[in-house]
Amino acid sequence: MTDQGAGAAAAAEPLVSVVIAVYNGQDLVGQAISSVLRQTHSNIEVFVVDDGSTDRTPEVLAGYQAVDRPGRRVRVLRQENAGCGAARNRALEQVRGEFVTFLDADDELLPHHLETMLRRYRQLGEEPGRERTVVYTNAWQCTPSGINAERVVYREAMPAPDEQRSVILEYNIGHLFGLFPREFFREVGVFDPEQVFVEDWELWLRAVYSGWRFDRVDEVTVILSWSGGSMQSQRDRMAAGEEMALRKTLARFEQQLSPEEREKLLTRLRNGSPLAAASEAEQALREGRAADARRHLETAAQMMPSQRRVVLKAKIARVPGGMRWLVRRQRAVDRSVGYTDAMRR
Repeated sequence: MTDQGAGAAAAAEPLVSVVIAVYNGQDLVGQAISSVLRQTHSNIEVFVVDDGSTDRTPEVLAGYQAVDRPGRRVRVLRQENAGCGAARNRALEQVRGEFVTFLDADDELLPHHLETMLRRYRQLGEEPGRERTVVYTNAWQCTPSGINAERVVYREAMPAPDEQRSVILEYNIGHLFGLFPREFFREVGVFDPEQVFVEDWELWLRAVYSGWRFDRVDEVTVILSWSGGSMQSQRDRMAAGEEMALRKTLARFEQQLSPEEREKLLTRLRNGSPLAAASEAEQALREGRAADARRHLETAAQMMPSQRRVVLKAKIARVPGGMRWLVRRQRAVDRSVGYTDAMRR
């Protein structure tokens, strides 16, 4: 197809802006960008924001900056290191797309990712609330052992729209790789630059309590990297980020919260992160500390009642022989993913 023909085809489809923030990502960012360029959707612009990288990332990006064809335009922006949220906001100032999506620099999109989300958005048709809906898909995790195609990231059912205000206080029900109508950012705002961690969850909290909803296609269209890196050293700051996000939500929406929502939020603030409790339970199982694992599972299950797998584990931990089974299962899962201490969540 000629550039003229490609341009006509692209113009017939909605423009989707894909935003990639990167810091010292020389080894993987090229794969991330290439996965966007391989999309079956024909009308895409890519904004890559280099957040003050000190490695060879600028050199890697230089080659992609020359991509400027109909429906395939790559722009590279650079800034002093300010965090992922600020980097994404820099791109949001310049995007032109009818829809926006995000990709971490170490993740990859399968070729039909954008097409799948756009198709779902069209299927919503005249459904009430469609214009204030964020659509996303499911994903695989790529670990040191590769991909387990039978183990998807989202194994729980998507909470119904009228449940999302409550469930999002338990865990993050959205994801950056969703399809965001551009109006989302005009209405809800952009990433809070103060939120160095869980900046996405803070924005989703704002969105859900402003009347937006999330919708998920269960088809896998994304590969997320899970290899560890600095996860372990960042856990305390992640917990602090969650507390900051919850306190901002309470201050901003206190008058709109139902008594049940308010109590749930305050319980989170008192007891800390349920995901951290679940992580501590996993670690205790690895180390054979049965009493600690049981205690952390009970805490996680009480704070995340909508997470059926966590609730089931807590129930198994109460029955004779249940802890031995959970220990064996945890170790089997760890072997299957090539688990290392650096991958601890």
